[in-house]
Amino acid sequence: MLEKAGLKGNMYLASSVYADADILALVNTACQMTGLSASAVMEDFGEFIAPDLVTQYKFLVKPDWTLLDFLSNTEDTIHKVVRFHSGVTPPRLVVTRVADDKVVISYDSTRRMCALLKGIVKGAAKHYKEEVVVSESRCMLHGDSACVVTVQVAAAKHRMEVPPSQRAGAAPH
Repeated sequence: MLEKAGLKGNMYLASSVYADADILALVNTACQMTGLSASAVMEDFGEFIAPDLVTQYKFLVKPDWTLLDFLSNTEDTIHKVVRFHSGVTPPRLVVTRVADDKVVISYDSTRRMCALLKGIVKGAAKHYKEEVVVSESRCMLHGDSACVVTVQVAAAKHRMEVPPSQRAGAAPH
């Protein structure tokens, strides 16, 4: 893929910063090779790299955090530290906890890589062993000023401690 993207001989490390042109060349090449859309490639890549990113920045992550805690604190912890590195410009995230099991993320970046965000959320969910539903109600790629992504933890996770007979809507025995 590196050769087809015109990047033969390049090596990419998680701890380094690379030109956006390299990312775009790799995404375009992956699209040509797989037949997938750029959004699908970016989302898959985000899901793939998320566990490594969580591990790389675990010194900023509290051990008792859930996925939603992690997402809610990304801007004030990880992104705050990352911005100290020259040339690194992560997106601006405004994360609002709207319920115990749901956050809404407003994503704003000139790169318009919201698919990468959705993939990172899905990959982080796997890291935290939580099932999530990720939906997007607004998108910069469709002309909106920001992307708005809702992340809801699967309800079954929260009901595990409640016996089936006591769950809302359960039929009486």
